[in-house]
Amino acid sequence: MTSFLVNAQRSLEDGRFEEAKKAIERGYALSPDHERVRDFYQQILLADGVKLSRKARDMRRDEVRAMVKRERPSYQDSPEVRTAFHLAVTSLDKVLAVDPTNAKALMLKAGVLDRMDRKGMREDVMRLFEKALEIHPGNDELLYARERIVRSCAQCGDSGVCPDCQGAGEVSALLFRSRCPSCNGAGICKRCGLF
Repeated sequence: MTSFLVNAQRSLEDGRFEEAKKAIERGYALSPDHERVRDFYQQILLADGVKLSRKARDMRRDEVRAMVKRERPSYQDSPEVRTAFHLAVTSLDKVLAVDPTNAKALMLKAGVLDRMDRKGMREDVMRLFEKALEIHPGNDELLYARERIVRSCAQCGDSGVCPDCQGAGEVSALLFRSRCPSCNGAGICKRCGLF
C-alpha cells in the first residue's frame, strides 16, 4: 500500500497527474484505512475536481467564442461540457464519500454545481453550503463563497459571462478582434467570478 503512495507522490512530483491519480486510487482501494493514503487520495481528488471544473469552463468558453463567431443567438452546453462538469462533481463526491465533513470538497462541489447551472442548481448549492457551515460554522472562506453565490449578480444577470464580450473573451473594434479588457479574455463576469 505504501508503494502506491510513494509511486503516486513521485508521479505527482514529475508532473504526471493522471499516473499519480491511478496509483493512489489503487492504493486507496487496497487500504482505505491507511491515514496517509486516505489523505493523499482526498488531495488528489480535490485537485482533479478543480482541474476538471476548469476544463469544463474552458470548453464552455471556447464553444461560446465559436458561437459568437457564427452569430448564433443563444448557447447551451454541449454534451462534452456537461460530461466534464459531471466528472468534476464525481471526483468531489469521491472525496465526500471518504470524508463527508470535508469543507473544501463541499465548497468546491457547490461551486461546480453553480457553474453548471447557476439558476437550476441554486437549491442544491445552498444545501451544500449550509451543510458545510453546520460542520465548520466559523469558516470565513465558506461564508465568503456562499455570500458571493447567494446574491444575484447585477453586472451579468447571473449568467456568469462577461456582459461586454458575451462570454467570448474577445471584442470587435472596426474589423479587428482583441482581448476583452473587462474580463481580460476569460469570458467570465469579473464581479461574480462564475462560469
